[in-house]
Amino acid sequence: MTATSSDLTSDFRSPFVGHLPGYLAESELRGSGRPSEETYNDMLMNRWRGLLDDDSSKDEQLVHCFLERHPSLLPGSHTLDVDSGHSPFPMAVVSKPKLPGLSDREPDFMWIATHSTEVFPILIEIENPHKRWFYGDRAEVHSDFTHAQGQLAEWRAWFNRGNNRAAFLDYYEFTTDLRGKKLSPRYVLIYGRSGDYTGNRRRREKRAELARQDERLLSFDSLVPAKNSVLYSTVKKRHDGYGVISVPPSLTLFNDGAFYTPAAGWERALDNCPDMASLRREFLKEQFRTLLHDPDAYTEQHGQIRARRPRWL
Repeated sequence: MTATSSDLTSDFRSPFVGHLPGYLAESELRGSGRPSEETYNDMLMNRWRGLLDDDSSKDEQLVHCFLERHPSLLPGSHTLDVDSGHSPFPMAVVSKPKLPGLSDREPDFMWIATHSTEVFPILIEIENPHKRWFYGDRAEVHSDFTHAQGQLAEWRAWFNRGNNRAAFLDYYEFTTDLRGKKLSPRYVLIYGRSGDYTGNRRRREKRAELARQDERLLSFDSLVPAKNSVLYSTVKKRHDGYGVISVPPSLTLFNDGAFYTPAAGWERALDNCPDMASLRREFLKEQFRTLLHDPDAYTEQHGQIRARRPRWL
């Protein structure tokens, strides 16, 4: 499904940041049933590309709010090193995550990605999509980029200092099984547009050498919906726990309440998702009430064996 030219040039702040024109009508056709992930991804990419090409994206806060609504565009939910089959904790990206004791600028986002032996805090910095990688027509790296990459180095230094790793585990309420895994932070900078270097061999070569071993440097053009994009939401970590601040209009649930109990505010976030069909919203509210009251609600007894057949709701 494609968006019209008027969809791409309409105000990205109205009626709300992250609005997908036409998506609500499409999702209402399915009632309370699972929406089409393909339709969501297609409409999201049309809207996202339109935003990047518009002067509105010079406002980093606008871009940040858009990504809060659609966290599947953010890399790292299933790690950057491998394609993990494990879901991130707590089924969401963390917006504006704090590093305890660090008073300077916090990351824009963070996934807590996992696989069988490691946990990967994926700390993400987003910059203005209109910033330049290089000066003029030269292959000299722009100072704006150098400054942004320096932020990653500050977070790396924080993780390597004193007892900060232990403080991180405590603040983000790692479960027992996560605490038993190796902690391997990764750092992502999303910066500028790829057109600033793709047509120039010297720039491409220099660009390829800029990232350190634990870093990923990406242009905004490279962001696309990740696999299982309909499963993940956005939370804020406060001293009293995780609070859900946004769910995507395509939200789909696992039938296992343990994934959702670490965070509060799911129903409020659903009410604040106008692009979601009303029947779908009410269905998901009912499912959350069931899963949060009894995380094992979908576990079945088969003779002496209790098991849950994985299902998406």
